[in-house]
Amino acid sequence: MNTETLELQFTCTELQNDASKLRPPSWPPPPDWAPIVDAAGKPVCKFSDSTWPLDVWAGHPLKVNFGDGKIKSGSARIDPANAHLLRQCAAWFIFGPRGCRTAGSLADKVTFIKPFFIACSKQGILASDLIRFPTVIDEVAALLQPSKFGDVIKTLQDLLDAQDQLGFCLLNNEGLKRLTKLRPKHLPKQTPYIPPRIWTYQLNRFRQCLQDYIKHKDSIEKCFQFCVDAYAHNAGSLRNAMRSTTNASLSPFQNRKSTCSFSYLGNFNIAADHFGIRELLELWVGPFTKNKGEKQISKLSQYLDLVSWAGMGYLMNFSLMRIEEGISMRSDCLLIEHDDVYGDIHMLAGETTKTDSDSDARWPVSKSATIAIDAMKHISRMRVKCAVAHGELGVTDQEIINPFLISYQYEPWSKSKQKSYALRPLPKSYKDLVEQYPLFIEKSEITINAEDLRMARYITPTLNPDVFRIGAVWTFGWHQLRRTGAVNMLSSDLVDESSLQLQLKHIGRLMTLYYGRNHSRVTLSQETRSFFLKTMDEEAVRTIGTLTSPQLISPLGDARKESIISWIKDADARALIKAIKQGSISARPIRVGFCVNNRPCPYGGIESITHCLGGNDSKGCPDLLIDVGKETSINIYEKVVDNQLSEVHPGSPRHDSLMGEKRAISKFYAIVKAQNR
Repeated sequence: MNTETLELQFTCTELQNDASKLRPPSWPPPPDWAPIVDAAGKPVCKFSDSTWPLDVWAGHPLKVNFGDGKIKSGSARIDPANAHLLRQCAAWFIFGPRGCRTAGSLADKVTFIKPFFIACSKQGILASDLIRFPTVIDEVAALLQPSKFGDVIKTLQDLLDAQDQLGFCLLNNEGLKRLTKLRPKHLPKQTPYIPPRIWTYQLNRFRQCLQDYIKHKDSIEKCFQFCVDAYAHNAGSLRNAMRSTTNASLSPFQNRKSTCSFSYLGNFNIAADHFGIRELLELWVGPFTKNKGEKQISKLSQYLDLVSWAGMGYLMNFSLMRIEEGISMRSDCLLIEHDDVYGDIHMLAGETTKTDSDSDARWPVSKSATIAIDAMKHISRMRVKCAVAHGELGVTDQEIINPFLISYQYEPWSKSKQKSYALRPLPKSYKDLVEQYPLFIEKSEITINAEDLRMARYITPTLNPDVFRIGAVWTFGWHQLRRTGAVNMLSSDLVDESSLQLQLKHIGRLMTLYYGRNHSRVTLSQETRSFFLKTMDEEAVRTIGTLTSPQLISPLGDARKESIISWIKDADARALIKAIKQGSISARPIRVGFCVNNRPCPYGGIESITHCLGGNDSKGCPDLLIDVGKETSINIYEKVVDNQLSEVHPGSPRHDSLMGEKRAISKFYAIVKAQNR
């Protein structure tokens, strides 16, 4: 192979020009060659190593393990010969003409094909000879995740296309056909929608946590600095304290007698009392105990972590951001742009690489996001000072000014104080956050009741009944916040109109504004836009699906309703989405039910229902489906109409209009009464 055709494809800003020109000197690459180098061009592994660290490219801890070295308990081993072939595939994924552009996609591709190498090792055969053993192909096919089956086939096809350069392939065309026939049916499951009661509770807890921090932030900073200075005193300098590892005598918070070299201040709870934050720490991370082995000062770091992740959760509730995008946000991420129509629009600015790489994407958020940014920024600036003092963690001048909102614990008493600052922490899952901080989310408050389950299933019919059931504790995931936020933006009439839900309606308006403003100076994340539009399609299908409900009736009779819904009954989601996009069908919520007119209506059905129900003695609109469940809201509307009638002059145009509304309301009641007989 002519190795001059090989080239590193990664879009990584950490790579310098010399490093980006890295390529194998021969094929297969020699065992001692370095396939991965850091920003300075320093090798971080050899080709023959059993693991390749991708941290320098990923920006967070990430490795690929080829299975012929140290492996986790319960993991399958790969023999050296097959591991060598797997390494060649990985190198091709990096340097080939269609090489991976991110470390995550490289790790995924290795994961997709690794089961074939494991199976071959178990059978004592080479993966390059796999096509001769069809039963092994069948064995692997049964183990592949249905949701990833297509990705596996695509990756194998890429390797087949490159077999002349690689010198081997895993499956030829016949093998791929055999594997494709074994592809199981896969029904993708939607991310669960969080019911309004539980959603509101968790959002309030995020906000309460942030409010408590802001209220005490000056005292927290004083206590934090006091502790840092105490460690620096015992170590001789903060730099020494940051670089120390196992010297227990450096800890100032011990019940020991001070010496000329070391000062001991007693247990940390004494300092927490002194600065007035003990009650705050115990409220959120638990009480101090008298256990001899307890490292009390760790509660301060745990609390700072909780507040940082509470801020992240709060931001994600008010945006369609992915958690991976969130942890890359920096302190200056909150922008405010003024619009002549809508006023100040608050946005988060950051980087997304999920689809098209965008280093300056935007996510509109509520103005209340300021409290989260303020708290997270305060914590990050305290911690970055410690990281700078270490001297060798790679903190740049720009990062001192504009640190990450989420970072490792860089306190001198923390175990993670030696980690590179450029290395992003792995995202903490929402579920782990709830488990790690039992005082943060009261499980009794997120126990699913009948109404919660009804709402959750209404939006997500594919909910796992073993996980989401009455009496079970709701299992959170960050992606649920994206899903729930998108649904609420598009259908906020399904939930209680609390102030929190009204804030979501406001966000929906801003999102729509930004999608429509082609002249805007900034753009939304492409994936955010796609996610929002996909949810619009899902919500439109769900709305149209409700038209078949017996709760909806036509004022012109059953035959008219049947003509409206006849083809909806048999249509699948794809056909409905196509019809919606073509404009051949629609279902617009109005005051008394739904309007299925797919053309603009001059009467609306929002402020007036006279023409919908024929309040002026006509038969009513043929495109109307009345929702008999709206009787309560019509009762309220009737009182509004009566109040207005008492204030207008009889015979005036406004009086005549309101009387038309009264007649329409009476027709609504008559239809509902007839339906309930």
